[in-house]
Amino acid sequence: MKVAQWAEIRRLSQVEGLSQTKIAKRLRCCHRTVKAALALDRPPDETKRARRSSRLDPYKAKIDALVAKYPELTGVRILEEIRKGPDGYTGRITVLREYLARTRPRRGRVYQEVHYEPGQAMQVDWGHCGQIRIGSTRRNVSVFVAVLCYSRMIYIEFCLSQRKVEFYRALVHALLFFGGSPKQIIFDNLKAAVLNGSGRHACLHPDFLAVCGHFYLEPIACARRDPESKGMVEASVRYIKRNALQGRDEELTCWEDYRRLAITWRDEVANVRCHHTTRERPVDRFQQELQQLRSLPALAFDTDEVVPAVVSSHARIHFDGNRYSVPPQLIDKTVMVRANALELWVISEGVEVARHVRSYDRHQLIRLPDHQLEALKMRRRVYAREVEDTFDALGEVARLFHLELRRLPVRTSVHLRRVLHLVHLYGRQEVVAALAKAHEYRTYDAAYVETIVLQERRRRELPSPTQVRPRRIELIEETDLAESDPAAYDRFCELDGESTDE
Repeated sequence: MKVAQWAEIRRLSQVEGLSQTKIAKRLRCCHRTVKAALALDRPPDETKRARRSSRLDPYKAKIDALVAKYPELTGVRILEEIRKGPDGYTGRITVLREYLARTRPRRGRVYQEVHYEPGQAMQVDWGHCGQIRIGSTRRNVSVFVAVLCYSRMIYIEFCLSQRKVEFYRALVHALLFFGGSPKQIIFDNLKAAVLNGSGRHACLHPDFLAVCGHFYLEPIACARRDPESKGMVEASVRYIKRNALQGRDEELTCWEDYRRLAITWRDEVANVRCHHTTRERPVDRFQQELQQLRSLPALAFDTDEVVPAVVSSHARIHFDGNRYSVPPQLIDKTVMVRANALELWVISEGVEVARHVRSYDRHQLIRLPDHQLEALKMRRRVYAREVEDTFDALGEVARLFHLELRRLPVRTSVHLRRVLHLVHLYGRQEVVAALAKAHEYRTYDAAYVETIVLQERRRRELPSPTQVRPRRIELIEETDLAESDPAAYDRFCELDGESTDE
């Protein structure tokens, strides 16, 4: 019987003077219910209703024993146990689960609200924010979040990775934004901070300890799978995803949009709102906390990424999926690459040799015009040395001609290439003989050598060869062919005394 029904029966009986039969007819209930209600002087206790029997009743003692012995035993396994035998349970598992929900000891934790003093602690964490297309590559977007535990002042920074260099850089930026450092920093099982273990048994990364030592921070690692230990920053990450990012797909079209959003949303929304827990604006409470923050060291902490790299044969170094040009003199040498969020430097023997704008695309070639020009100049010098080596390989006479030619105020490479062209046309034997005669007359000039060759061929009544001029001469120059002697074809022009009219 419900209290409302009991009260109405009493009113109809005492106020309206109705009989029990008429009350039962009006309320459409049993006359025994009316009689029982009139016999009660106090409202009925609804919690002590008569409970109907259940098929599970005979097995409850066995269920309680199983739960007491095996607290983690699932409902499916308990159902298997009580169904064994001919007199096993035949009901549904839903009834069993309802009983377990009422009787099994709760495994949930009891949380206690933690109170932080001004300047005591800061919580940090990462949050995944989807992907963005940069150039031809899709990259993951993450948000670094730092929250001062007393004032709830928040700092956010979007990054394209969760590597340790990005974490350290964002952490330093957060401390610079706050204008001081708290006593403690609270974090979870971050790879940039924890090598192995968790909680009080965590083995921290030496680089992270270096950051903490520089800013006088006490590192406090949370236990594994315990996000509630840093609930403030966890709530802030959810707040960023629901408030700052949701519904802005059309606004966030490039990486610069994320950077602008981090500043405007932080200063115009997050830190000036009325916090639901403190009932104050974080920017107002921060004025009290700022006085308790430790001043930052005068020496800035270096957060640039520094890695060694070997310069390839194309005068390139590889970094973060891209290739960057360097001076061609450094080919096959090891250089140091220093990079921050915007720029990249190449350092060789302590001297900066190149500086590039950092690209967050992938598989790109970033090169400077000066490096390209230096490479072309070096390629020309290499070609000139190849010409000299090829000419000297003609023999001792050619080396003497070369030596004397270098003493004259002329461009040596022009004469050497012209003589080598004569070798290509008339053969090595005739040209070397012409070089010997030119050396005999101490006349060192390619035109004089060509004149000697032509005079000798006229004396022997030999025809001039036909020069083949390809449309793309560079294809012929880059093709390595066996050395030939065109003089071998002169025999086809000799007359053997027979008539050639036919």
